[in-house]
Amino acid sequence: MSITGFRIALPVILGALMCTPLAASPRFPNPLPAGQLMKVKVLPARYPDGWVFLDYASERIEIRDVGGDDGAVEGQVQARDSTTLLVPHGRAEFYTADTVWSRYTRGTRTDYITVYDKRTLDPIGEIVLPGAKRALITAMQGMFEFTDRQRLGLVFNFTPASSVTVVDLIARKVLGTIDIPGCSLIYPSGDLGFSTLCSSGTILSLKLDAQGRVAARRESARFNHLGRDPLFTSSALIGGVRYFATMQGNAQPIDMHGEFAKVLPAWSLLSPSERAAGWRPSGWQVVASDGKKDLYVLMQAQAHEGTQKDPAQEVWVYDVAAKARIRRLHLVRPGGSIALTHGSKPLLVVQSYAPRPGADDPYNQTEGRIDVYDPASGTLIRSLNTPGFRTRMSIQAVH
Repeated sequence: MSITGFRIALPVILGALMCTPLAASPRFPNPLPAGQLMKVKVLPARYPDGWVFLDYASERIEIRDVGGDDGAVEGQVQARDSTTLLVPHGRAEFYTADTVWSRYTRGTRTDYITVYDKRTLDPIGEIVLPGAKRALITAMQGMFEFTDRQRLGLVFNFTPASSVTVVDLIARKVLGTIDIPGCSLIYPSGDLGFSTLCSSGTILSLKLDAQGRVAARRESARFNHLGRDPLFTSSALIGGVRYFATMQGNAQPIDMHGEFAKVLPAWSLLSPSERAAGWRPSGWQVVASDGKKDLYVLMQAQAHEGTQKDPAQEVWVYDVAAKARIRRLHLVRPGGSIALTHGSKPLLVVQSYAPRPGADDPYNQTEGRIDVYDPASGTLIRSLNTPGFRTRMSIQAVH
């Protein structure tokens, strides 16, 4: 057959095949129904206590039902490595701070806040941030925070000069920028203000006025020994006191009730024998709390210099009033980030990983998981797949 003849015959052959009834094949007597490619629904105004926000520090922020056996993905919004999430209590919207370029990786840069409808996940507002200076850091705590009963949003900037942009989230407008030279990240303090950790080993507190301007400031004495035992930057809030873990295994509480942060005495998370055996806090989102009295800390065995971001094998639970450990929870798989859901029956949510043999970075995983534990017994309740996940994760419980 010539090439020309083949071209003529092919449509005839295809047409004949298409006309052959599929039901005639004994192997497939019942053809499968057409699948539903997309499901669209409206989320409840108040999310269930078993839902969490998972910031993949890559291409999406996911709303996941970790309280249900199917671990359903309830919704997601687009995100990038440096996208940061801010979720209010009792409000029908939430916020992300993000950055884009007009030519994808180059061109005109725009920093902006997107306002999302909590039920439909539709973008309903946008606030452009001035100066092209938002800190482009992998999603973590302290990058985008509330103050003034959630009216104001605070965005951390780094160019490498550090500053904070103050945004009125209700009026949808930028109020101004506050320089914080030599200091990093944002920790809300008082009714209207924030504190920030400084390279001098101090914490700087700034009280704001209603227009978002600095009304007063105070810097603490040096307490964060950066060359010897620095703080992890993630923290957990219990009764107005923010608890940090240090890299050598101490707890550092800082009272955030008042206008100015008050550094409280540190205490050890480890016994002398545990310290000698090389136990230390480690991970990405290292600490979490139940909001009442218990502090949860990721702990790594045989830790040493340079392993402070590696996933940990256990979670240790402390009564902060007694300054004593009350439980040790063994993880089925090492974990890098932890959080607790809210409600009367909280769940311990752990971003875990299965290591790739020979990989230099333990987060370069072959299988990412979200493991859900009973925080009282340490029993693994369920394990959820996170397809395509290869990096660190930020976890926020819903409000």
